[in-house]
Amino acid sequence: MVVAVARKSRTRSGKRAGRRLPGPIGFVGAGKVGTALASLLSARGADVVAVSGRTRRSSLDMALAAGLDPKAARSRADTLAAAPIVFLTVPDDAIGPLCREIAEEGGWRAGQGVVHCSGALPSDVLQPAREAGAAVASFHPLQAFASLQAALEHMPGSTFALEGDPELVAQLDALVEALGGTAIHLKAEEKTLYHAAAVIASNYTVTLAALASDLLVREGIAPDANTALRYLLPLLRGTVDNLDALGLPAALTGPLARGDAGTVQRHLEALEKIAPDLASLYRHLARLALPLAQEKGRLDEATVKKLGDELRVDG
Repeated sequence: MVVAVARKSRTRSGKRAGRRLPGPIGFVGAGKVGTALASLLSARGADVVAVSGRTRRSSLDMALAAGLDPKAARSRADTLAAAPIVFLTVPDDAIGPLCREIAEEGGWRAGQGVVHCSGALPSDVLQPAREAGAAVASFHPLQAFASLQAALEHMPGSTFALEGDPELVAQLDALVEALGGTAIHLKAEEKTLYHAAAVIASNYTVTLAALASDLLVREGIAPDANTALRYLLPLLRGTVDNLDALGLPAALTGPLARGDAGTVQRHLEALEKIAPDLASLYRHLARLALPLAQEKGRLDEATVKKLGDELRVDG
């Protein structure tokens, strides 16, 4: 069982609330996610007692960026000794080797909780800590963190995927609640496809925005990609708002949803001339979107067949 000292949580104004949070908490790794988590959890009443980067300077920079007392900047060994719950907020490829290195140094202990923040890796990557008697878990904010400021702004209210030893996961649930988030509990074998879903939703949205922007530049509609992106951003925001308000499949709009096969045909003809690779991508995405369009219930069988024929699939 994880031994964790709790303290009453505080609101943003610093007033005490009734919720008790697990801790004290330490962080090893001074990146965006670790710094944001340290800052946000501390602001909500968690006892963040120590943070450690690769160097004394990076540790101090992390403490200051997180709004902590500079004395919270400690060595790795001191952080491990001070914190019953330790977050390893380092890149995915470094999690396993770091955990093993700490185990070889005798840094883990029975009753401790060890947590990583990877979306793709299961908690089993922390097995050396478990063998030393610690409980292990993964705590992944389902959010895009392009900068520290973005992490601070977007993490509260996000979905958090938790997986690992039940006694530690139960304590992480309290941290999710403090962040105003929604916790989903995963099995280890579910994490890979969970993370693939996150990549499709986030990373490839950026890719599609880049491809759309490039088309506007190629046609001379915009002088550069970022100007083109500014033209498209209201549309992207409106799409996300529609997804939020209407859900699937109702948020789907455009020629497929309307059954406008002629427009689809003209799009493909134009793309074949200027960007054949994008024509292939457009066709494939349209094939995947057609079932959504059908599910909306506004297309008759003849229209579905016409669209399917245009996309070279059976209607």
